[in-house]
Amino acid sequence: MLVRRRVDHDLPDSVRALREVYDVDGYPARWPADPAAWLTPSGTVACWVAEVAGVVVGHACLVGDVVDDGLSRQTGVPAGGLGAVSRLYVAPRGRGQGLGAGLLAAVTACAADRGLQVVLEVVEGSGAVRLYERLGWCLADRRSADWTTPAGVRPPIRVYVPPPRG
Repeated sequence: MLVRRRVDHDLPDSVRALREVYDVDGYPARWPADPAAWLTPSGTVACWVAEVAGVVVGHACLVGDVVDDGLSRQTGVPAGGLGAVSRLYVAPRGRGQGLGAGLLAAVTACAADRGLQVVLEVVEGSGAVRLYERLGWCLADRRSADWTTPAGVRPPIRVYVPPPRG
């Protein structure tokens, strides 16, 4: 098992793993027209992959300069001081091996190095909620998503911040 920075030649395998997640979990809610480009959202600071036996089975990004007035008020972090965990997933064949936790740790460490307070959003009822709460992430907000499902629904989401550093 290995979590490392993503390089360009990881994109085809990252897309394959994303497709496995989409087929099993329905994430993302809409399959992107260009999944490789989707894996690098606007504002990306860095991305990581998780490997098992040399095969990419997971992915995560840190997006910087997130502006969210509500979270800024709640966390006391000024505008532009927030970073977001994005495009985080582990394919079914890689689950149960600590890779999700490893990817979160990589994103969180990078955010801390850059002076960013990291946050993450997850759809209410997602299996990932258990991972975040088991790792001590704290629920900061509940709201409707700013995107819609193929059915036109804005699902309820949870917003988490990492546990306090001790």
